[in-house]
Amino acid sequence: MFKEEILENQRRQKIYSNIKKNPGLHIRELQRVLDIPLASLQYHLNYMARRNIIVEEKAEHYTRYYCTPLDPEDKKILSILRQKRIREIVLTILIEKKAKYRFIVDKFKMPTSTVSFYLKTLMDNNIIERTKVGYENVYTIRNEDKIAKILVAYQSSFLDILVDKWAATWLENRFNIEETKEDKTE
Repeated sequence: MFKEEILENQRRQKIYSNIKKNPGLHIRELQRVLDIPLASLQYHLNYMARRNIIVEEKAEHYTRYYCTPLDPEDKKILSILRQKRIREIVLTILIEKKAKYRFIVDKFKMPTSTVSFYLKTLMDNNIIERTKVGYENVYTIRNEDKIAKILVAYQSSFLDILVDKWAATWLENRFNIEETKEDKTE
């Protein structure tokens, strides 16, 4: 069967278009967004995956779905940023440019063990780096442009107002900086 024939089914078409719009969603997120019974959703996902219409990738505790293969590093970062609290921590560090451990704990009012776990996850995946300043740990984003581009590219798939606000500010500032550089060269 060809892709067009497989996607003639309305439910499959709905699932496919949602995965295309929101790459990296796992089955429970898809179920919430699409309001499709879990068994039916699982059937259609398996059907499309067997016929190479979608890509199914098992990562940690979730199986994530994509319409087209992403760059492995982007996929890893996107998978991590799908976790709301981790995404909020990354956005905070992006906004502040650097953040002390105590600032993150106080801002999110989470137990220190939870914050440590999230920060370790981010460091293990090369998203942030830690610098010791005296007795304090300071965290910065390792590759700010890459993380920012992923957040902007998949902004709509996060369904998060904080990402929307940050992306609008980041894009506005980026274009203002580029316009300023062009004005100086003229």
